Amino acid sequence: MTVFRRKIAMVLTGTICMINPTLAHAEEESSATVTVKANEGKQQFRADYFEAYAPVTALDMIRRIPGFTIAEGEGRRGFGENAGNVLIDGDRPSSKSDDIFTILSRIPASEVDYVELTEQAGADAETQGQGQVVNVVRKISSKLTGTYEGNLVFGHRYGFRPSVNGSATLRRGGTTYEFNVTSYSERVFGFGPEDFKSGNGDLIERRYYKGTGGYDGAGLGGSIKTRIGGAKVNLNGRVQLDDSFDHRNGVYSNPAEILIGEELLLRSGPKSDLNYEFGADIEFKLSPKLTTKIIGLYRAATESNDSSIETARLGQPANLFETRSQNKPVEIVGRIQNDWSAMASHAIQFGGEVAYNQLDARFTAASSMAGATTVFPASNVLVEETRIEPFVTDIWTVSPTWKIEAGAIAEFSKLTLSGDSTASRSFQFLKPRIIATWTVDPSTTVEFRADRQVAQLDFGEFATSIDVALGNLVDAGNADLVPEKVTTLAAQIRHKFLERGSIQFRGEFQKINDTQDLVPVTLRDAAGNITAQFDGAGNIGASKRWNGELEITLPLDWLTKNVGIGGIEVKYTGHYHDSSVTDPVTGQKRRMSNRPLWHQEWALRHDIAKSGFVYGVTAFAQAQNNAYFFNEYRRQKEGVRTNLFIEYSKFKFGTIRVQYTSVPDFGRDRFIYAGTRATGPIAQIVNRRRYLDPLFQITLSGKF
Repeated sequence: MTVFRRKIAMVLTGTICMINPTLAHAEEESSATVTVKANEGKQQFRADYFEAYAPVTALDMIRRIPGFTIAEGEGRRGFGENAGNVLIDGDRPSSKSDDIFTILSRIPASEVDYVELTEQAGADAETQGQGQVVNVVRKISSKLTGTYEGNLVFGHRYGFRPSVNGSATLRRGGTTYEFNVTSYSERVFGFGPEDFKSGNGDLIERRYYKGTGGYDGAGLGGSIKTRIGGAKVNLNGRVQLDDSFDHRNGVYSNPAEILIGEELLLRSGPKSDLNYEFGADIEFKLSPKLTTKIIGLYRAATESNDSSIETARLGQPANLFETRSQNKPVEIVGRIQNDWSAMASHAIQFGGEVAYNQLDARFTAASSMAGATTVFPASNVLVEETRIEPFVTDIWTVSPTWKIEAGAIAEFSKLTLSGDSTASRSFQFLKPRIIATWTVDPSTTVEFRADRQVAQLDFGEFATSIDVALGNLVDAGNADLVPEKVTTLAAQIRHKFLERGSIQFRGEFQKINDTQDLVPVTLRDAAGNITAQFDGAGNIGASKRWNGELEITLPLDWLTKNVGIGGIEVKYTGHYHDSSVTDPVTGQKRRMSNRPLWHQEWALRHDIAKSGFVYGVTAFAQAQNNAYFFNEYRRQKEGVRTNLFIEYSKFKFGTIRVQYTSVPDFGRDRFIYAGTRATGPIAQIVNRRRYLDPLFQITLSGKF
């Protein structure tokens, strides 16, 4: 923590020293096309601004906009609440299967007319609760355009794995047809020891593992955008196949390094699993001052996972433990939003959203040693939720430099569980928010925010699962789980300098009710006696969180052009996350589980002018991750992930990129207690270390 704060202080001090009138003068001399609308908090970035970066897709362009970070929503409840902050031709994609990164990567950079950045509250009716929004506006063209990308990922111990992605767009009259195909494949090879020790640290047994894991997938998607009369109509659909696997061998030895057993782990998701989505929206005007948009969405999937772990110790019969799980999620969403602009200085949005979510979860486990199927709690569960959310928002333009978005969402929902767990409960939540932005000048924006949000429930946490790779650790389903309620107070300042440079800082305080963390899940017989205890997701009362985020993008032309070098840029992103909650086992204050105290990323990029060459390096590191089980404390630490690349954009067939990724090493320490963490001494210590082979990647991408 001290080292982290020292680094933050060094970065801030250096930045303050560099942002001075000399740099402001350098900014005025820039020749790139950036249209600034000071009174509207808007900037338009045109093609020549991005020329130095030789972008292939719209995603490449968005990543070069100073001070902007793509947001995909924050796991909140409701389709509208997870709008993100990127629009395509003024519209929010009515899709949840495709993330915005994928959608942007399918748009050729040559087909982008301009990118508009808005930094005011209520930046767009399509993006509720966002104080910063980017709109990618495409050219109007009747020719066939598209993108293509071929990847080859390889490593010396797991071979070559190709993948291909492509997209095509065709406009005929007022109709746009889009089609895309995606495939991906990746492998990782890992090896290392796992030491089992007594409570006082004496080695009892060492297990040495090596194995290969990875995933494969393919997808087809498309959309049609047209006009029927005066209405805009969008239709989209996607089907995707996913498969993953894990294959691991282990050998057991005693402290004298004598072989005493072997292990084989096989884990896979059957290739028959599919997920698909269909979405549609229609937008029309009921009057010159009233616009209505209706959105519909249907998603469904089958998600299977089979695993087996076989151990054979000398002098003992082999033991085979197998698990089978299959989850079938379904989501149906209907939304209507109305935008009314009849009042001066005010833009009113009102409407409602109806959603139905379902998860049918099936799980079984069997052990050859036990001789029969093992029964775990909540193995077969059907979870259903129906939710209705009326909403209203007012965007008030107080003055040319002040804008306020105030709104509220009322939620009425019912959750039911059937099968091995039975429960039925209703929720009523009010989710107000207010966002105010102050455009200090064309380069500086200050944002204030206060809101109350309700976190999305992970339906998988109502059902039981087992991690066979971690000693058959049971994650028990919890029928009593309710969503977190989070009240947030936040402030953010963004400042741009040197045309391509920016600095922004965000501070945030959160108060949480019904904090979700790990809790003991206890099973009892008819007489009330405890028959088993497991860990699972649950609610542990009130908590507090403090978050700080600092992002600096610093172009170095002002420093290096005097020696004939240009196009060098460095970027720093740092996040600090502290929290305080009462431990349900010990009754003492601690940080929340699975929430590292900090993480940060450093990046350097050099675009060599007119040569077509770009190279760069990125390093990512984070603090250790802690988890608090009822009879175990676990800490996990990953090494630094580094990424080095070189890119050449003047190749005949597109842009070729060679990349090296050092996958971070991994360390996990488990301290297992005799009894609970509150009552028992440490009975066992398990130290796991895993070293991963690096990945090499060659990518050819282009546009047509």
